Amino acid sequence: MNIEYATLSKQILDGCLSTKPGQRVWIHSWDHTLELASDLALESRKRRLEVLLTVQLEDLWLRSMSEASPELLDKLPAHVAAALEETQIYIYTLGPRKPVPWDKIPVDRRGSVSVWLDARYDRSKFAEQWAKVAKRSKVRMVGIEATLATPERAESMGLDLEEWRRVMFEGCTADPREMASHGRALEPLMGGEGQAHLTTPFGTDFRFRLDKRPPDFSYGLSTEEKAERGEVVFLPTGGIEVSAAEDSAEGRIVYDPVIRTGKGQVEDLTFQVAQGRIKQFSARSGKETFERYLREGTGDENRFAYFGFGLNPKIRHGFTQDDKVLGSTIVGFGHSGAKGGKNVASGTWWASMTKATVTISGQKVMEDGRLLVES
Repeated sequence: MNIEYATLSKQILDGCLSTKPGQRVWIHSWDHTLELASDLALESRKRRLEVLLTVQLEDLWLRSMSEASPELLDKLPAHVAAALEETQIYIYTLGPRKPVPWDKIPVDRRGSVSVWLDARYDRSKFAEQWAKVAKRSKVRMVGIEATLATPERAESMGLDLEEWRRVMFEGCTADPREMASHGRALEPLMGGEGQAHLTTPFGTDFRFRLDKRPPDFSYGLSTEEKAERGEVVFLPTGGIEVSAAEDSAEGRIVYDPVIRTGKGQVEDLTFQVAQGRIKQFSARSGKETFERYLREGTGDENRFAYFGFGLNPKIRHGFTQDDKVLGSTIVGFGHSGAKGGKNVASGTWWASMTKATVTISGQKVMEDGRLLVES
């Protein structure tokens, strides 16, 4: 028995979902995560859940993206929709095992590629139709993001595979109650109105205005409210973010941790922001990665979008979940529709800062990277 998988399965079924006997659960797995899927299915049956287990083959998926009819890629098949309508809980692993080879997928088909499935981030027509059925049927959904920690992806991003896997899977087992304690205290402050001021010892001095927008948060609990909105709980989780008055942002941002992306890494990325737009930027290394993001953008790529805090005590900086690290502060630019913002862009750029001191409407909520509020 894989102890790591057994621990995760119990966390998902008991901690995240609080399953009850007789519930209908659909487990969907990539072919590289079958051992975890099998463990999830067994633990589900031990809890007297009714289980449907399906598998996505990576080779078939990739060839379909390149060769299948676009109409088929965009359509949610009737029999799949019927299965979803009868499902109460949907658990899926994220993949594929290898980084998506975008250069092998025709440009006119790339919009049909669905990986995240959550329509807040996945803009494919398939995800849009899926979300409609899921919302109507109030399906609680959990996506296991930890399964993206594969040898192929680690190599492409220059990460230590074993450390990455360990951080990802341990992050999935963080206590939802501990994360919610901080998050629920922050919700009324971040969802209110007033000035926010963020500073760090690395040179950040950034101000913006909050204007009563609802925070986007996840504490690891798959609730009925999230099901009604068609939202997925991704694991590992732990964060609260909110869009803010886009044109109010002013000051300097220094992202002190290394930023790792699928297209390269950036060190000491620094922005000078005025009237909500990035006016100047620099980096110690990897500047071309950010330049490419701006160059390939088709809208508000350089416009302030949102800020937030990480809440997960079991995740560390230096991998792919910096926005969830307890004590981190996040500032994002670009598309913000998923968070109720006004920016329209083809992409989003975010990164985190450490040791921040943050005040909201004059109240200090974080000092030197330590959250000062809890419920």
